[in-house]
Amino acid sequence: MTQQLVLPKSTFELFKLITSTQVQHPGLQLDKYSVPGNQEAQKSALEGVCRVPGDSSLLTELLARRQAMLKALPGGSWFDCTTTGPLTLHLARATALENAGICLHPIYGFAYLPGSGLKGLARAYAETVWLPAQSDQPAAWRQIEDVFGWAPNPDRRQQIANSHHPAAVRHQDDTDPDSPEVKAACGNVVFHDAWPECWPRLVVDIVNNHHSGYYQETHQHPPGDWEDPVPVYFLAVAPDVTFTFPLSKRHHDVSDDLLELARAWLLGGLCHLGAGAKTNTGYGAFKPAEGTLPPLPEHRLEIFETELKLTSPAFLAGANQQREDCDLRPATLRGLLRWWWRTLHAGAVDVATLRTLEAAIWGDTKGGAAVRLVVERVASPNPQPYNKRDLANFDDRKKKSEYGIPEANPEKTTQGLWYLSYGMDESSREGERKQRHWLEPGATWRLRLVARPTHFVEPVKTGQKANRQADKAQPVKHTARPITADEALEQAKAALWLLCHFGGVGSKARKGFGSLQATQLADGYRLETCRQAAERLRGQLGLAAKPNAIGLSQMLGPVEVDFSWPDVWSVLDQVGFAYQAFAKKYKHKLEKKALGLPRRIGPPVQGSFTPRPPVKDRHASPVHIHLAPRKDGEQGWTVRIVAFPSAYLPDLGTSRNFLQAFLQKVKSDLEQRASLSAPGGQKPAVSNPAVGSASASTTSFPSPGTTVKAVLLEEKTKKGGWKARHLDSRREGPIVNTKEVPGDKQPGEEVELIVASAGDSLSFRWPTEEEKQRAQKAQDKTKKGPGHQPKGGRR
Repeated sequence: MTQQLVLPKSTFELFKLITSTQVQHPGLQLDKYSVPGNQEAQKSALEGVCRVPGDSSLLTELLARRQAMLKALPGGSWFDCTTTGPLTLHLARATALENAGICLHPIYGFAYLPGSGLKGLARAYAETVWLPAQSDQPAAWRQIEDVFGWAPNPDRRQQIANSHHPAAVRHQDDTDPDSPEVKAACGNVVFHDAWPECWPRLVVDIVNNHHSGYYQETHQHPPGDWEDPVPVYFLAVAPDVTFTFPLSKRHHDVSDDLLELARAWLLGGLCHLGAGAKTNTGYGAFKPAEGTLPPLPEHRLEIFETELKLTSPAFLAGANQQREDCDLRPATLRGLLRWWWRTLHAGAVDVATLRTLEAAIWGDTKGGAAVRLVVERVASPNPQPYNKRDLANFDDRKKKSEYGIPEANPEKTTQGLWYLSYGMDESSREGERKQRHWLEPGATWRLRLVARPTHFVEPVKTGQKANRQADKAQPVKHTARPITADEALEQAKAALWLLCHFGGVGSKARKGFGSLQATQLADGYRLETCRQAAERLRGQLGLAAKPNAIGLSQMLGPVEVDFSWPDVWSVLDQVGFAYQAFAKKYKHKLEKKALGLPRRIGPPVQGSFTPRPPVKDRHASPVHIHLAPRKDGEQGWTVRIVAFPSAYLPDLGTSRNFLQAFLQKVKSDLEQRASLSAPGGQKPAVSNPAVGSASASTTSFPSPGTTVKAVLLEEKTKKGGWKARHLDSRREGPIVNTKEVPGDKQPGEEVELIVASAGDSLSFRWPTEEEKQRAQKAQDKTKKGPGHQPKGGRR
């Protein structure tokens, strides 16, 4: 790192003495020891920040001192809320890195939420959510001003001048309009910084913009599956962190009612609006540490909640593509909802209108979204490294059977599952093996969609802009057309149904992996329901039909084939063989590129294929494969396939004809395979999660006396002892012989521990030689079993 800096020699020598393991302040590491560069360099620098452990014992002392201070304040009180997803804020604060900052305490270094931002959040909730539901608007507005204060700024003067706004001139005696005017006043409630209960763990997060040209209005074509994503790395606080939110009165004589109102508004803002940055994408979502979410006032926000359940294995990942970030990220889900929402409208309006309508529902850099989503894990996931050979591995004889591709050379036939999951478990030429992690069917999350009213403003077309420049005396007028919260929510639910009926999440989502089921989405939803919702919105906004892209109206299929087989991996294996069998019919033929780019065509190359600009050498597959449990609780799976013809592979007509042939051939092949009995000898079998419960994703817990891998936690026990998290089950517990833990061990370090107890709670023991011998005796006894008789005993 120092080799990239130009420093005086004396400074350089001092700098070399500082290592990241010595830095105990994450903010110091971020601001002073992080070297800027491209995004990969930024990722590396942020990982260095995350490795700084902080000082948990210091925070414990600070919290005790702070609590004593808060108790001494007039009306001092507080409540606790826990994050349900990642939290990030102050991304744009001045640091050496681009848009990667986070709010760290300037003295102590832990992540916290400043009181100024919390006050703004509470006011936003009070004005936009609470106020519209009040019957006496002027009185309600006075309460808002009494809590937050007011000043003679332009916004307030404009509010007073607006006859539709409840703001009014304030007097020393509000009941006497002749009393002197009060032009400014401090708020009566103090919003303090929110501190974490335990030192929060920082993680490197990622956001990928797949359609920068479309969103920046530099492209006149619709967003396409051929554009390169632009990754941006930033810092976030990991989920499940509890923060304390203190409030106090400015004076002893402030009404308790105002303090209670401030508390209700702040709690409502945290739970229903979110705190920090990227709140519409699910960041900064909170829930009360105890109790349920506070109720919402009527007629302002619309909410839909459902469980999302995996119905096929999913390759999920974040910035690091490791075990710890194999989870459903809110940003991933939101991006997919936007993709499927665009299919509802892209074939009916021009690009400029599509972009503006999308901004009204999903937001853009100029304005917030009408739809916010919150994703919460129902249970801790249990990611597993993907080992394709353990899941499906036919010999040549089996590959030549009807379970494989009978007419093909088995030595040149790839196992079907391997074909579908290419890249998820591969070895490089140097022998380095790269395995992604996967979650099994049954993994469940809770999704909450929160919608607010919005409006649509018809975009200014190029000709109108020219006219406006020519005649500035007569500017083009914009008329905002309202979209209700219910209408915005209906758009999101339609997109969710399409995703959960045809699509998937994670890598290889278009190959049948990562299929989802929205368990609370009404059974009455159909494809036609989604189309009608889109048509109603366009009709209500008066949008004329100007198709400019491929949308739902051009979609081919669906074709559906039912398998009665219990094992989802066996079904995916057969889908892979069927897909591969079709591709083999176009061996050496360039027209096979209609299935997506890049695609290597071996010699001798036949035919011609030139993608239409702007497509060059990248285009995602136009085919979407989805696996769903069979209806009515029957054992097995439904394979559902749709395809979207591409105007660029190489043209719309050719693409449509090729994909129609693909669907017809693959359907026929799958129907023949589904008539076979389920192949034996494949494991582990993952059964239909809808037939049973979510137990398909339940992890077996370790037995007492077994040696397990665990990670040391920053959080300590009440007596200051070590705690650890079991890697497989993710259950946490104390290390009961904590004094035996070596002094050089650090939080986050992976260690081997012995399970001390595994009942309702989990506890560990540090593996001293004595403990190892005791554990071995316990295991030997377990292996022998209670019915074991020693040699010479009863037979």
